[in-house]
Amino acid sequence: MERSRVARRQDSTTNKRKKTGKQPKTKSKKPMWKRIFLLGFMLFIAAVIAFGAYTVYAIATAPELDEDKLVDTYPIQLLSAEGEPLEGAGQIREYVSIDDISEVMQQAVVSIEDRRFYEHNGIDLRRIGGAVVANLTDGFGAEGGSTITQQLVKQSFLSTDKKLKRKLQEQWLALKLEREYTKEQILEMYLNKNYYGSGGYGVQTASKRYFNKPVSEVNYQEAAILAGLPQRPSAYDPINGDQELTRYRQEQVLSAMKRDGHISEEQYNEALDVSIADVISPGEETEEEAFTRAIYSRVLNELEEDYGLEQSDIYGTGLKVYTSINKELHTKINSDIKSNNVNLQTSSFPEDLRMGATVLNTKTGEIVAIVDSQQAKQGDTTYRDYSNEKYQIGSTAKPFFDYGPGIENGQWSTGKVLLDAKLDGTYSPNNYYSGFRGPNTMRQYLKISANTPAVRAFQEVRDEYGQEAIESFVKNVGIEPSYSGDELNESNALGTAEASTTQMAAAYATLGANGMYTKPHLIQKIEFNDGSSINSPIKAKQAMEDYTAYMLTDMLRDVVSAEGGTYVPGAFPWDVAGKTGTTNEPNSTNPKDKWFTGYSTDYSISVWTGKTKDSTVASFDPDYAQYYFEYMMQQVTNATGQPDRFQRPDSVLSLGNELYVKGTKPKDLQPEKLVAPTGASVNYDEEAQTGSVSWSYDFDGAQADGYTDVTFTVTQKSADGSEQVVGTTGETSVNIANLAEGDTTFTIVANATNPLTGEQQSAPAQASYSIEPKEEPKEEEENPSDEENSEDEPSDENNGNGNENGNGNGNGGGNGEDTTDEQTPDEPATDEGSGEGTDEPTDGDDSGTPLEGQSNGESSDTNRGNGNSNNGNN
Repeated sequence: MERSRVARRQDSTTNKRKKTGKQPKTKSKKPMWKRIFLLGFMLFIAAVIAFGAYTVYAIATAPELDEDKLVDTYPIQLLSAEGEPLEGAGQIREYVSIDDISEVMQQAVVSIEDRRFYEHNGIDLRRIGGAVVANLTDGFGAEGGSTITQQLVKQSFLSTDKKLKRKLQEQWLALKLEREYTKEQILEMYLNKNYYGSGGYGVQTASKRYFNKPVSEVNYQEAAILAGLPQRPSAYDPINGDQELTRYRQEQVLSAMKRDGHISEEQYNEALDVSIADVISPGEETEEEAFTRAIYSRVLNELEEDYGLEQSDIYGTGLKVYTSINKELHTKINSDIKSNNVNLQTSSFPEDLRMGATVLNTKTGEIVAIVDSQQAKQGDTTYRDYSNEKYQIGSTAKPFFDYGPGIENGQWSTGKVLLDAKLDGTYSPNNYYSGFRGPNTMRQYLKISANTPAVRAFQEVRDEYGQEAIESFVKNVGIEPSYSGDELNESNALGTAEASTTQMAAAYATLGANGMYTKPHLIQKIEFNDGSSINSPIKAKQAMEDYTAYMLTDMLRDVVSAEGGTYVPGAFPWDVAGKTGTTNEPNSTNPKDKWFTGYSTDYSISVWTGKTKDSTVASFDPDYAQYYFEYMMQQVTNATGQPDRFQRPDSVLSLGNELYVKGTKPKDLQPEKLVAPTGASVNYDEEAQTGSVSWSYDFDGAQADGYTDVTFTVTQKSADGSEQVVGTTGETSVNIANLAEGDTTFTIVANATNPLTGEQQSAPAQASYSIEPKEEPKEEEENPSDEENSEDEPSDENNGNGNENGNGNGNGGGNGEDTTDEQTPDEPATDEGSGEGTDEPTDGDDSGTPLEGQSNGESSDTNRGNGNSNNGNN
């Protein structure tokens, strides 16, 4: 079939294309790096445009410069738990002209805060980069990133917001401020706005507070202290802060001044030769200031540590702080203590001793009142907030280092028996009382604060459960142990760890709150000047089992209210528990620190009294801490009402007066039975009608089982059935006499006292002795043969007596046989009888007068036989 013209044309076209057409070229792709670069460039351009737009927005919404805000201060406002202002807390400021600020003061501030202050236009780009290097090489705080102008702007106009917007506004306003005000005006406003610690704003206020002079008169040493304060006012405060930190910061400022040529090398060295205490000279405070200074300092620390605010966010921003302080109670306690209006059972608290105290809410951990010192005024350069200082805690450590970990990990009962005896090893402290008192319960030894049982409890927990069991327990309640390297010091058992009254009040509050620990704190809520607020981030945590907390509390009740407890003032009419504590001076028995920490279900109060470092007092015997505690517990109860009783949780059961953990077998509340005497025997001379009953006894075993005051009661039962008590003795033998014919049985029982079960009696041990009735002699007619042999009869009688005694006491069989309940006694018994007819006492039996016709030598032989008989039975 002929193909169609169309088909032929298509074939021709196709063939033609195959022959003459060219293949299209493949488009080549760009290298990957070019594509990435292009993408990055486009993103950069977009970011620049976005940043520029955002910058324009930030500048457009920036606040206007307001001279009133530049000049005025916006101090922190502290409010009590009732919402009342705490007067005197950070409200003090005296404005001063730049002309009345000494040149050296200005130099110090510029050197440490903004060395190119007079050169830049509000923003120092070199400083931003150089600040990083300076902080790495010269230490943190050597140089900040913001200029003085920026800091002034931030304090005057901007919120504490950390967003980019605020930073952009800060830089814009700094540039604007530099155009409208002179450098001198900016520096003047800055120096009058800063917070300088101790509740004072402005450099003039600070100068008068710390040096009792106007700022126009400060020297370079004093100026260096003032210039360093704004960075960390509470920490660098030369009076209320840490003077070592103050010296560190002063040295930084002096170094910057020397670098900039404001002081010489010689002046620099001279300044460092003078202690901070010798530089400061505090001015007088009002009573209100004296009561609130410790509160203000703690608030600042909490804002940094717990709320994460920076210094610039805290000072001069108008921050409103709601505290837990009960203003009326706090003022009353401080007023009475500082005016010596507390019954201390003495005329007054000695001037060269110190005290500090903290009152906090048992359930919430909120601080209700603080006593920084018994002194009403600062008055000297060694003022400290003694409620916040750390000191060795003495025996207040025992519930947490010794007994608590044992209950927590080993489910010890309160009746666990511990031994009070001399300790072996390198750490071997004695008790505060003379001697040792043997075994007794944990409850008893915590009540009287015995030392050696506490150390043994510490060692037992450490050896059985590891030192981590103790470490975690005490750290859970906010106490840091003392160490030698990584090793927990055994001396922690008696309180070489250090803590403040605030820490101890919180630790003991854990016991009153069923094992829930809350970090002690003052702030309930903070409110910013824009109306936003933050509630306290502090939350309670389970630090120990509820059974541990309650069992410790129940024992600590005895310290306060039971007979023999170490709390002197006497029991309260409501439920209170607590513990005394004492530490001594090194290599001395003179007390150095005295504590009392106690608590109810509502409040926990810790009081420390002690010596200043420079005190020359030789001894410190009065229990001031206990009487201060009594006063404060009375005051808080009067103010808020009587507390509830501590409630025993379901996890705790009782057996008698002692407590144990539910679900455990209280072995320590079921002591072993009192061990019985063994090896009882009778040693008797029938002719002399005297002798003794002796036995052996395992005194060490009885003591190990918790028994004390072991005595023995010996009862005699004659053949006719009559009974009588021969005697009660602490020895292992008793004398007997005039035994009747027939069988006589002696019963010996041990008596002892157990701290858990009281008076106890052992199973009996018995020994018997038998005397045969004597036959009546028959009458015979006299005859010569009898008379001839009469000379031999005394010898026969003597032999008979000798055999009778020998059989009765020596042979162990026949008439006169001894019977015992034990075949092998633990130790030989001894008699303390004295013999006649011999110069020395014999072993085992009394020696009687020789029978008529019997020689002294024969009598001695008989006695030796009896003695050997007794030794043989033992």
